[in-house]
Amino acid sequence: MNETNEQAVVRWGKQDWILLAANVVILGIVFLIFNHQLPDVVGSHYNVRGEQDGTMAKANMWLMYGGIGIALPVFLSIVRAVDPRRSNYARFSSYYLLMRWTISLFIHGVFLLMILQNLDYDLPFISIVFGGLGIMWMVIGNRMGQLRSNFFMGIRTPWTITDENNWRSTHRLGGRLWVIAGLLMLLGAFLLPAEWLIGVLIVSMILSVVVPYVYSYRLYAEAKKRT
Repeated sequence: MNETNEQAVVRWGKQDWILLAANVVILGIVFLIFNHQLPDVVGSHYNVRGEQDGTMAKANMWLMYGGIGIALPVFLSIVRAVDPRRSNYARFSSYYLLMRWTISLFIHGVFLLMILQNLDYDLPFISIVFGGLGIMWMVIGNRMGQLRSNFFMGIRTPWTITDENNWRSTHRLGGRLWVIAGLLMLLGAFLLPAEWLIGVLIVSMILSVVVPYVYSYRLYAEAKKRT
């Protein structure tokens, strides 16, 4: 890849501005609609049954919302510039954009649900959040095979980082497993009692993290035997 293309990838661009503006506008709309309705102290943490077990000042909740809903997507937008393998980002730029939008919308959804919960709306909070997490997992996993070697995202094991073939094979498998795990979370959210969802989450994390890690090592071990 030539220097011009690499610079075009790592610099802040139009799509980054659009994402930032969208996050600011969504946060602003939610603030204008709900701020005056919320009490000074709001529920901020919920157990697996959806019961409130933690509180914080309303002002701190808005600061946390802004920090996660705006600062995190911005961080993901600029992190390319410091990645030693930043030239690879051009090879999965559309997937990278999809991932940032998906994460942003999920964050806004979680905070909106938390706000509605504080306004005494009778919603299955945990099931909705868990189902949303499953959808996000499937969206990200569906195109994970497009992800190319980098130091900030993906299934980064000692063996994927050092071997391009290992990276590609592990992410092809990982993408399928993320879709399966996301589907399990989505189905579990609406078919199982909230108390059972922790088990679904554990199974999903094993599929998403442990199995790809073991598979990556297996590929490494097999390649080593052939040398």
